[in-house]
Amino acid sequence: VSSKKSSLHLHQHAILLNDGKKGSYMMQFHPYESALIVCDGANTISIWDVNESKRSVCFRNGNPKGSRMTSVSWMNAMTTSLLLAGSDDGTIRVWDGLLDGFGQMSNDPPRLVSAFSAAPDIRAGKRGSGLVTEWQQFNGRLIAGGNSNLIRCWDLEAERCANTLESNVGACVTSLTTAWDFDMFGSNGIGSGGALGSPTSRGYSGIGPDIVVAGYSDGNLKVFDVRAKRSPVGNTSMVDTNSRNGSVRRSRHKRLMQYAEHESWIVNTAFTTFGGRNEIASGCVAGDIKFWDLRMQESLRTLDVQRSPMTALAMHPGIPLLSTGSHAQFIKILSLDGDTLQVIRYHEEISGQRIGPVSCLCFHPHKPLLAAGATDEIVSLYSPDAK
Repeated sequence: VSSKKSSLHLHQHAILLNDGKKGSYMMQFHPYESALIVCDGANTISIWDVNESKRSVCFRNGNPKGSRMTSVSWMNAMTTSLLLAGSDDGTIRVWDGLLDGFGQMSNDPPRLVSAFSAAPDIRAGKRGSGLVTEWQQFNGRLIAGGNSNLIRCWDLEAERCANTLESNVGACVTSLTTAWDFDMFGSNGIGSGGALGSPTSRGYSGIGPDIVVAGYSDGNLKVFDVRAKRSPVGNTSMVDTNSRNGSVRRSRHKRLMQYAEHESWIVNTAFTTFGGRNEIASGCVAGDIKFWDLRMQESLRTLDVQRSPMTALAMHPGIPLLSTGSHAQFIKILSLDGDTLQVIRYHEEISGQRIGPVSCLCFHPHKPLLAAGATDEIVSLYSPDAK
């Protein structure tokens, strides 16, 4: 086991100098091509070729003055590779033309192909999380929340809001995670784990494609079934005294499944199928990470990762690796059982220079590759074997 963990030791193999930008606050690897999205804290999106350490294109998202980007993701990555960008005014913009038909990155400015208001009640410039989204590629559904009392479920193929769920809380949504994900190897081999024709048999596994976990700024976690009509997940008993024979009959109605073990802003939530465990991991600013089985009322285990505030959290979907970051200028790499594999404080490519205050972390979906962004202009790439 120790030899396997040592093989996951990450080395800085490249530095991307995002010059002229106000730090890096969101990043997203393309699942199948060598593209990395890097977004600053305002209006600029850069697309990098991680193999060549070269920026292919840089463009503005088109936010109005006083607005900022707060969510980003790839759509239709196996075909057209669209880019979805959400802003804190509740607006979604979809861009095309970042990659050509052969998967090569284009040097031409992308085209805006769609835009709509995913959360009309969110106002730009307010403190909080802005617009938080979760793109579900397997069914073409976009989950949108944030500085709003509502979580909206958009059917993008039908171009309509299919459902609206009530948060019933004064805190803003800071993260959204589907308890269902692509599993390259499945539980018994590639794409196994379900009946023929089911989503699981096509390489997906998890608790369910309609179960979404929302993290909040007050530390709460809530579980929603997006098929419900403004009803959360869970059951409780209800006494019915209106039966004809006068006896007491108990029926069932839905209640909110809620976890309140964290005490501060939820930095991120992630779903993992590693080892067949189907667990949700959540981390908060206070520095603790908790693992959840959504069938249980309490967390399974807790990792006290760091004393300084946690500003970034990422979990690899296929490798038992976690990464946390801090404004105290360090990155921790941990296994899922809590062992600290390494602590990164200095750039390897720039001798003697400390890394900047960490603002975002992102693992590649299918490779042992980590991108780390900071409040300075440097984006670092880490992998087990240095180039």
